[in-house]
Amino acid sequence: MKTIEPSGVIMKGICGLQTDKCVANQSPAAITAVWAPPGRTQVDVCAACLQEMIRTGEWEIQGARIEKRADLTVYAPNGKLQLAVEVKQPPSIKSVTPLQWATQVYRNLLVHAGIPNTPYFLLAVFPDSFYLWKKTDSTSIQPPDYNVQVTDLIHKYQPKYPGFESQIMAWLQDLIKSKFSTEEKISLPWLFVSGLYEAIQNGSIVK
Repeated sequence: MKTIEPSGVIMKGICGLQTDKCVANQSPAAITAVWAPPGRTQVDVCAACLQEMIRTGEWEIQGARIEKRADLTVYAPNGKLQLAVEVKQPPSIKSVTPLQWATQVYRNLLVHAGIPNTPYFLLAVFPDSFYLWKKTDSTSIQPPDYNVQVTDLIHKYQPKYPGFESQIMAWLQDLIKSKFSTEEKISLPWLFVSGLYEAIQNGSIVK
């Protein structure tokens, strides 16, 4: 993770990062200059890419707050928010393990107030890694409570749903209305031991 320094200068131009969230990649739009290591290198970046770099744990700005959102949210039947889901591509940072990176993403989102305060937070990483935190709050930064490979769960959605986020949403839609046998519960212990299944059963999903 790199700690960057915003210049405060707003100008019009092409974003130098152009993540998949970019809003200034085809034609000039509002961008800002930030100073990044090494050597306070200037990087011109749009607001959407700046927030995405913070959300992925690659950048940090001391004291900054970013847009509070989640890719998917799941509510209980009574309307209470239970689960926030962040869907990510694998990390481009090679100096840390996937688990370290996932924890860093979670930390950044908490520190920068980037996710709603929910009983559960799920980081879904393409193509088949789930990192689940239980009882998230603004003071607890820790490794995930559950780190599971879900290839078998997600694979069946791939032919019908082309994007990873849409596959996760389809799985959640099936999950909240499913009835599991004892054998199925044994094969997915993290869903039931964590209490997540019970918390979202018969609930609703918002994208």
